[in-house]
Amino acid sequence: MPRKDSGSSAQATDPLPGSPAAQLRGLIVVGVSSSTGSRSAVRWAAVEAERRMAGLCIVHAYQLPQLGQPVQHKVDDFLRDEAADLLDGIADGVRGDHPQLDITTRLIQGAPVNALRDESAAAALTVVGAKESGRLSRAILGSVASAVAAANPAPVAVVHPDHPANASGPIIVGIDESAGNSAAIEFAFVEAAVRNTEVMAVHAWNTTVLEGGVPDYPSILAQNALEESARTMLPTILAGWGAKYPEVVVTQAVRRGGAATVLLEFSQSASMVVVGRRPRGEFGALVMGSTSRSLTAHSQCPVVIVHAGDTNNS
Repeated sequence: MPRKDSGSSAQATDPLPGSPAAQLRGLIVVGVSSSTGSRSAVRWAAVEAERRMAGLCIVHAYQLPQLGQPVQHKVDDFLRDEAADLLDGIADGVRGDHPQLDITTRLIQGAPVNALRDESAAAALTVVGAKESGRLSRAILGSVASAVAAANPAPVAVVHPDHPANASGPIIVGIDESAGNSAAIEFAFVEAAVRNTEVMAVHAWNTTVLEGGVPDYPSILAQNALEESARTMLPTILAGWGAKYPEVVVTQAVRRGGAATVLLEFSQSASMVVVGRRPRGEFGALVMGSTSRSLTAHSQCPVVIVHAGDTNNS
């Protein structure tokens, strides 16, 4: 189905080439359904698209019932019309709140995960909503959001119903010793520049690498050495980013503990948490790591997962 013409008014003045807004321009894709979490996600995505001076594509996928036999045309028509009404209603609401935003819609018959993946092939960011919040329910991200966050080609923002669309606070970026930090760091710096806020680079270390003991090496000295190594590693990884984005203030934090636990603590006063996702092979690419799973389920602010190979955002 062709994209629907948004009929929106002209965009604001184009940003200067090379500016953070110019680097972020592109398309933001958001998946919607009838859930509360979905409505929160589209509101957040619209504000983000406006901030980036980007286009917004609102995607809704519907599936035919598995009846074991061909679906009657009347059933197909009813489901398509119902889905179209939902999508049009959401899009009209966004247009009313953001008249300057360039908005398109996509109604797709098929699996939501596949629909979002296909629409995100050239997107700068994909946004998905988590299930309704609450101490018990927010521990369950939802199958669609989990699958999209694990394997989507573009960076994925996971938004909970209680995440405000215009939160203040720094951009937190989790950094480890792997070689896959660059895409996440780039995303964090550009986002901080557009929001006029700071980047806080966070590295968590723990003593699990010391389990089993090291002969003739006192554990307290081993822990001190591990902490000192972590404090040296962080500025080394960040070297050069300050020069590339001189307008962004950078702070560094090294904490002892598990990565998810430490980042969740920082999420309480942040506007966004950014983490990298390393390639895990053909099967592993469909599964999020434990840190990402915990963050997307429990973070107090939106979490953006950036694949190590993602370059659309910069």
